[in-house]
Amino acid sequence: MMVPFRNILVPLDGSELAEKSLLPAGQIATAMSRRDDGDRPTRLILLRVVSPVAILAADPYLYDEMMRMNSDEAQAYLNATAATLSTVAATIETKAVIGSPAEAIVQFAEGNNVDLIVMSSHGRTGSRRWVYGSVAEKVMHHAPCATAIIRAHVEVAVFQNRKILVPLDGSELAERALVPALALASAVDSDVWLLRVVTSWGPVPTSLTPDGIQLQRVLDDEREREHDEAEAYLQRVVSLHDNQRLFFDVRDAGSDVADEIITYAETQGVDLIVMSSHGRSGLGRWLHGSVAEKVLRGAGCATVIVRGLVK
Repeated sequence: MMVPFRNILVPLDGSELAEKSLLPAGQIATAMSRRDDGDRPTRLILLRVVSPVAILAADPYLYDEMMRMNSDEAQAYLNATAATLSTVAATIETKAVIGSPAEAIVQFAEGNNVDLIVMSSHGRTGSRRWVYGSVAEKVMHHAPCATAIIRAHVEVAVFQNRKILVPLDGSELAERALVPALALASAVDSDVWLLRVVTSWGPVPTSLTPDGIQLQRVLDDEREREHDEAEAYLQRVVSLHDNQRLFFDVRDAGSDVADEIITYAETQGVDLIVMSSHGRSGLGRWLHGSVAEKVLRGAGCATVIVRGLVK
């Protein structure tokens, strides 16, 4: 299986909360390096975006000098941070750029063949600090590659329980999350669980009897049929992969698929959720962009959002 994450980007704003992304990024980079063929070593790139000075400088020289000082400070911070990553088995690079945080991160990813962006869900606000939730969401929506969002409040190692969750809705686009999930699981020695959530109507009010009884039977039969179809679909997906650590589960839910995914991840000890940012809409399909965004905001574990084809 190919190595999907060779160039990993970690945007930092200088805050401790933003630096929460360093440990999982280092784990992923090291795991990918161990699976590499040696021709193209995994790169871990630390990026610091320096925002333009928010003042009107009458003297252009003064403005340029202030930006140079801020850039030098950012580069010094990156160099010091890189020095703490001696245990990471990857080529570590640092880069300070000037611009608006989200736009600069996306542009850098586009121009440097980045496969995965790893960033915290928020950082400290204030002078030269990003409002990280907003930046992370903008990056997720516009990045040309997969984006891993790390919950800054989570203190445990990302792969502590060795369990990766891939929610599927039956569409080919949703299945694009499988390639990076399986490759990552192999690298970090984790199980992969495929989850299909079947939506259903609630119980019919007794006030509708006797017609309600008949309607309830119809709904129960439909729920059972959809559950069986979901199991058959996941069995087919599993059969396509020669992997002894690939499992599946089907869960029934109301109308909120995202809530069921979040609950499943919490109760089953999932370390990482990997899912596509969109799938096909229609009967029996999720509007995957909306579901992915809800999961991203509500999940207590790290989440990788895959956009488009993984390189």
